[in-house]
Amino acid sequence: MNGKIDRLKIIEQAERYVRAGRLKEAIAEYEKLLEDDPADVSINNLVGDLYVRLGQNDKAIKAFEKVADEYEKRSLNSQALAILKKICRLNPDKPDYFIKMADLYTRQGFLAEAKQEYLRIAEKFLRQKMVEEAIELYEKVVKLDKDDLNIRIQLAALYKLNGQQDKAVNELLKAADLKISLGQIDEAEKLLKESNKLSPDNARTKLRLAKVLRLKGQAGQAQELARQVLDKIPHDLDALTFLGNLYFEEGKFSAAKEIFTEVLNFYPMNVNARYKIGRINLAEGNPNLAFEYFEPLIDSYLKKRKEDKAIGLLGLILTVRSDHIPAMEKLAEILRETNDFDRLEKVDERLIEEFKKIGEKSKMLPYYAELIKLRPTDEQLAREYRELKKELMIKEEELPPETWALSAEEEEEIQAGLAQADMYIQEGLVRLARRVIEGLLVKYPNDPLLKQKLSYIDNLKPSLNKEDLIRKIEKTTAIETQVIYPKAKEEKDTRKKPEFDLEEQILSEEKISPIDLFTDTGIIPIISSDGREKKFYDLQENIRAELAMLSAVYMHQKTGVTTQFEKELMTIVNDFKKGIREKIPAEDYQIHLQLGLAFMEQGLVDEAIEEFNIAAKDKNLTLECLTLISHSYRLKGNLKEAESWLNRAIKLVAPGTDQYFALMFDLGMIYEQSKEFDKALSIYRDIQSWNPAYQSVSERINRLQGLVGTSNTPVN
Repeated sequence: MNGKIDRLKIIEQAERYVRAGRLKEAIAEYEKLLEDDPADVSINNLVGDLYVRLGQNDKAIKAFEKVADEYEKRSLNSQALAILKKICRLNPDKPDYFIKMADLYTRQGFLAEAKQEYLRIAEKFLRQKMVEEAIELYEKVVKLDKDDLNIRIQLAALYKLNGQQDKAVNELLKAADLKISLGQIDEAEKLLKESNKLSPDNARTKLRLAKVLRLKGQAGQAQELARQVLDKIPHDLDALTFLGNLYFEEGKFSAAKEIFTEVLNFYPMNVNARYKIGRINLAEGNPNLAFEYFEPLIDSYLKKRKEDKAIGLLGLILTVRSDHIPAMEKLAEILRETNDFDRLEKVDERLIEEFKKIGEKSKMLPYYAELIKLRPTDEQLAREYRELKKELMIKEEELPPETWALSAEEEEEIQAGLAQADMYIQEGLVRLARRVIEGLLVKYPNDPLLKQKLSYIDNLKPSLNKEDLIRKIEKTTAIETQVIYPKAKEEKDTRKKPEFDLEEQILSEEKISPIDLFTDTGIIPIISSDGREKKFYDLQENIRAELAMLSAVYMHQKTGVTTQFEKELMTIVNDFKKGIREKIPAEDYQIHLQLGLAFMEQGLVDEAIEEFNIAAKDKNLTLECLTLISHSYRLKGNLKEAESWLNRAIKLVAPGTDQYFALMFDLGMIYEQSKEFDKALSIYRDIQSWNPAYQSVSERINRLQGLVGTSNTPVN
């Protein structure tokens, strides 16, 4: 008899015993099955129910515990919760089961139910004077509901009762912060005074109390508390910032400047201190000093691609002094990099005008040259430029290098690539984002935005676990397929703009809109914006569900975990692709390219190759698709196919170009991987002759020189 037949016979015999009321004998039969599989949830559940009928609750609970533990291991939380409820009914006096049940409520997102259970058990602990156990549950409740003031205050009282003064102070401070945010200043003051009694030397308590007193108009007492903190902790950033801001608000600029200068001595890039000293200098009529303080912030914002904030700071200077040349030059630099050519014209005109006033005619040349590029049909402008060069006795070849941007088509290509990379980064597809940017850098090696984006990507640390991966795949079913550039000019938004508070925006790190900052400067306000619209295909909920299932089953099968209810992977893949075909026309090549990238990211290389083949029918995508197909075959370990497809791609580009050598570098890596070291070395030497600093070519040559003769191909 085989095991399956034995199992059926045992179950049939046990059921006969149950019908006959011989429950102990039935349990004995079922336990034979548990000897073979102790974690069998259905058998353990049956055994537990039989023990309940016998009135042996302790044994029933042990059986049910095995069922609950197994459900938890399988992440079947609803089923585990149902079993725990049975256990709690059998033993209502044991808190561990109720706590575990509350933990499961939390895991499932039933926060109100979890909170209720935790507090009910905590109350029972307190009646039994089990303070530490109650504290542990209150801590769980605080994590569930951070804004429950009463719970925080009760937790602080428990900490105090248990002799944990520091933790009590911490909770009182958080509760006070919540009270302040709700405008309940007097209640916040009471909490802070209680905190101060518990820990009279606590600097955070004194500063919070100082802020409350400041809100109540008691500035003198607030200053005194801040000074007390600084007496004990010299150079404390929070205390210095509070005191400096207080002096600034009261108009005591000299005292404020002294405080903020001290801050900058220890924290040179402190935004608040630089901003406030800059504002003080503007108020004192010294825009040059203000620019010195603002400039590091401006440069920092530009590195972070926060051009609006940089423009806002420049706007403050130009509002005070509309002819401030360094600020206008910086503004022109930003407009040039953001391709805001309409407004760049106006700034260039103002710079020419100001340089003319101070007799710096030579400095007018690059701005004239830029305007000529921007307005090639302006005869008056061309005539002025010629006269200026004649006056300065400058020949054409002696002109300083012109600052100029890429063509509109080239800029569109770069911006589209940056947008695509941002989409990948947002979804966690860092490797694909890098591939996009590195591909563009081959064509535009000196573009600062591409270099900046690559540097940003270098600092990212992709770390997706299985759950993140599934969520990412769900999101990427709605893939960006087309960038539609705006029509000639959109209608201006006539809606009323909200009141603008630059200081709040700068200090809170919110985005700055520079509207109204350029009043009386003659310069139109700049709003850094991308007018392009993005079009997305709506693949519908069923496709998202299919792709989620596809990823989930793929991960299960990859780790060897499958169930009888899961489809075989290829069946699911085929079902998913069928759904995609029904939703997306075959001629939408861009989305097929994106789908291929998504498949490749998940390790579904054959499916990726299929999508790339479809996308390759678009002439604009052919080269990229051939390269991706080659890369896919490299992932599969089929280096001959990888070489074949890459050679097809190489035939599409002009020899000697940057793109040609980039593809040849990939071909060299294929040869190197297939141990055809002589071929690889020959390619790398050609690339080195073209550009010795290209990627790691010199390093590869040094390494391969020692391997010549061990190659799979004969030396030519």
